[in-house]
Amino acid sequence: MIPFNFHHLYYFYVIAREGSVSKAANTLRLAQPTLSAQLKQFESFLEKSLFLRERRRLVLTDDGQEVLSYAKAIFDLGKEFMDRQGDLSKKGRIRIQIGIDPLVPKTIVYLLLQFLLKVSPNVFVVINESRLQDLLLRLQNHELDMILCDQLPAGETNKDLDVHLLSKIPTVFCGHPKFKHLSKNFPKSLDKAPLILPTASSGLAESVKSFFLELKIEPHIIGEVQDVEIVRRLVLDGVGIAPLNLLTIKKAPTPQKLFIFNQSKKPLILEKIYLISKRRRIPHPLTQQTISGFHPSSL
Repeated sequence: MIPFNFHHLYYFYVIAREGSVSKAANTLRLAQPTLSAQLKQFESFLEKSLFLRERRRLVLTDDGQEVLSYAKAIFDLGKEFMDRQGDLSKKGRIRIQIGIDPLVPKTIVYLLLQFLLKVSPNVFVVINESRLQDLLLRLQNHELDMILCDQLPAGETNKDLDVHLLSKIPTVFCGHPKFKHLSKNFPKSLDKAPLILPTASSGLAESVKSFFLELKIEPHIIGEVQDVEIVRRLVLDGVGIAPLNLLTIKKAPTPQKLFIFNQSKKPLILEKIYLISKRRRIPHPLTQQTISGFHPSSL
C-alpha cells in the first residue's frame, strides 16, 4: 500500500476547493494526469471514493466531506502558524494586519491607530481597505488579523468568525446655521428638507431610512455619499442636512461649527462599529486588547 503523506491530502484539498482536477492542476502547476494519479493513490490508501462526477464537475461523497473537514482544519492551522510567524517576524515588534470596510468613518480608523500605538508603541500596522466580502475572504485565509465594519457579516462561511460590537456611536442631524429654524419642530421639520444620506449599503443608511419611515418623514434626498469628510464639508457649505456621528464632529480638523439639531436630547440613531476576527488557536494579542480596550464612543 502506498503510504499516506500530506501531499496527497493537500492535492485532494485543492481539487475539492476548485471543483475539478483540471482547475486544481492549474492552481498547483502540475500536469493533470499526474494529479489524477495522486488522487487515485489517496483514494486507494483510504479505500474510499472521495468524489462523484456530475455534469463535468466533481462532487464530494459523504466520505469526501469528512476528509475535507479534516483537511480544512489541518491546512487552516498551518496558515495560522505561518501568519503568527509573520506577526512576530520583525525583532521586537508585533505586526497587525487590519481590514477596513470603506463605510467605516475614517475618524474611527484614526482613533484605532492611536489606540494601537498607545498599547504597543513599536507596533507595525498594515491597513487594507476593501469591500467587506473581500476582507472576510482574506481574514479566512489569515491574510488579516481583524476587520472593522459597520454591519454584521452574512453567510454560512463565517461560522468560525467572532463578531464583537465595539461601539454604538451617537449620530445626530446637523447642518449649516441657515437651517437653524428647522430645529423648532425637529424631527418632523426634516420633511421635504434637503438631506445628504450615507451610501445605501451602509448600516447607518438602513438606520436612517427606518427612522424616517417610522416617523413618516420624506426629506428631499440630494444624494448618497460614502466619504464622511466630504459629507461634513457639503453640510458646512449649506448644501444640505446630514446624519453624522458625534466623533466625526468632535474630531473635525477645522474650527468651523455645524448646527446640531438634537444635541441636547437622547440620540435618535446609533452608528454601530463591529470588529471581526477569526478564531485561532493562539489569538493575536493586539486583537484581544482592541476588543477589551478600544471603545471609540467613550473617547
